[in-house]
This record gives sequence, structure tokens and C-alpha cells, in this order.
Amino acid sequence: MSALLAGGCSHAVPDEASPGPIPVGTQTAPDRRYLGLVDDLRARGTGVWIESDVVKAYQAGPARYHQVLGIDLALARRPGVAGIKIADELGYHDGTTQEQAAAMVRQTVADIHAASPGTKVLIDVVVPELGCLSWTPTSTPAMRMCGANAGAANPGASLEAVDGYAASGVDVIDLSTGLQGDSWYVAQGTSRDEAMRQCWREAMRRWGSRVTLQARKALAHPGSYTGDAAQAEADVHTYVDIPIAAGAKAVDVWTWAQKYQGELVTLTDPEGAPNALTRALQQRRKEGVRLWTHMTPSTYQVDRAHDVAAVASQFDAVLVAAGTG
Repeated sequence: MSALLAGGCSHAVPDEASPGPIPVGTQTAPDRRYLGLVDDLRARGTGVWIESDVVKAYQAGPARYHQVLGIDLALARRPGVAGIKIADELGYHDGTTQEQAAAMVRQTVADIHAASPGTKVLIDVVVPELGCLSWTPTSTPAMRMCGANAGAANPGASLEAVDGYAASGVDVIDLSTGLQGDSWYVAQGTSRDEAMRQCWREAMRRWGSRVTLQARKALAHPGSYTGDAAQAEADVHTYVDIPIAAGAKAVDVWTWAQKYQGELVTLTDPEGAPNALTRALQQRRKEGVRLWTHMTPSTYQVDRAHDVAAVASQFDAVLVAAGTG
């Protein structure tokens, strides 16, 4: 399911083409639908962050970069908004090299913090090398081959790359550990859950003192949830319980409602009906786990009033799309 979150950019800006600071007076006003969603969520007491694909904007050149970041900042300055997510699965099939991704992060962090010092910056990463367990002292040949292939395919999503992002001034990293399939771990003499424990211990060791680390997982589905209570509990244990026990501050669960490949995908069943997955997530929230999700005014399950009330009752914070495409 993590593939649902992958980026799709293909034209990279050369390293030396830094956009520079945002010129005063060039900001484009946000769409009122996005302003309304932000304000409605805040009125319910829900935490709000803004999210947009700044990587794609950066690749498109300074004019587009300034336009997108201006919209992001205008939304982020609404009362109660905590920060801006600038990248989704940074360095993973997004058309950047490791150096370009690092340059984008440095530039954008500096621009946001200069323009709005109280606004935090979040990046989202998936790190397949982490899930390969190739870095462990007891790694098998298959684990080491997996790690080498992952690093070669997406160097911008490697452990080394994330080391650099964590040192660049970002405030929060949403982390997917890029787990392999259950049977792959069994073949290596371990399990999915044990792999997740090892991944999160390593993540906290490497990055936990520099940034706020949060887990992230795509659990949305088309139509009704097809798993039973046991499947929901198993997935929530792996992707919520284990990261939280290791020190993750929250878990970002994609997504409340979004069109993906022509289908509406949601966490609930149609029309917002609960299911085994949402019940398992709500039990964790009752136990004190902070849960995040994503919303956009371009796609609601019912309508804005219904969806805002439902999300506010089930999640602590929402990443709201900026409407920048």
C-alpha cells in the first residue's frame, strides 16, 4: 500500500538552479475551499498541517516554486496551523537525485523558516534499505542484496540520504520503513513484526535526537474494508503499536478520502461507516496514541461538514492539501 503514496515527477532542476528567497508580493492567494477546510478543522480543535508537492514545484523552476510556497505559507499562517509538509516519499521515484533532493530540502527549510519562523517543516520518507535489514550485524546475503538494490534504485531514499535530511533543519520526519512481504522475512528467519522493531530502533538511534519522528502507513482501501478484526489488529500492531513503543510521536495514516487511479479510497467503509480497521485505530487513540490523516476539499466522503466532524472525532491532526496540484 505504500506505493499509493509514491511521487511521479520526472524533470529535475540542476543543483545550481537554486530558486532563492520568496520575492515579496508574489504570493498567490489560496483557493477559498482550502482555507475553509483549514478553518473548520481548527474550529473543532484538530491539529492542522498543510501539505503540497514542493519537490515538483522546485523542479519546475523558481516561478512555480515561489508560487507554491507562497500558497503554502498563506495557509500555514492561518490561526493554529502548525507547519507545512513539503515532500511525499522524498527521493523515492520522484525524479530527483540525492543531491537535488537535499538541495531542495535545505532551500525550502531556509525559506519557510525565514518567511514564517514559527512554521515547522515536515518531510515524508520511505526507506526500503531500512526494511531490507541489510545494516544489521546478523544480515543475510539476501538482506544485503536487498539493501544494495534499494540504494542503487533510489539513492535519495537511502539511510545516508535521510541522515542528511535529518541534519538539514527539518522539524518532523514521517517515516515508512519500507518493509518487505511477510514471506520474505520468514525466509530470512525472522518476521514482519521483528523487522519493524529493528527498523524503529535504528531509526530512533539515527534520527530521533535531531527531529520528531512519526510513523506513516497507507491503509486506505476502495469500497468496504475486506479484512476481518484479526487482520486489522495485525496491521495496526505492526504499523502503529511497534513504532509508538519504539518512540514514534504519532502515526500518519493515509488517507481519509482521496481519488486514486479512478477509485475513491478511504479508511472507513462507504459513507463514513466504521469497520474493523477504524475500530482498531480508535482503540489505539483511546489508549493515547496520536493519529494523523489527510484531507482535501476536492474529495469528501459525504460533505465538508460531515467529514470534518467525523475526522475531528477520530484523529488528532490532519494534513490538509494546499490545492497546488
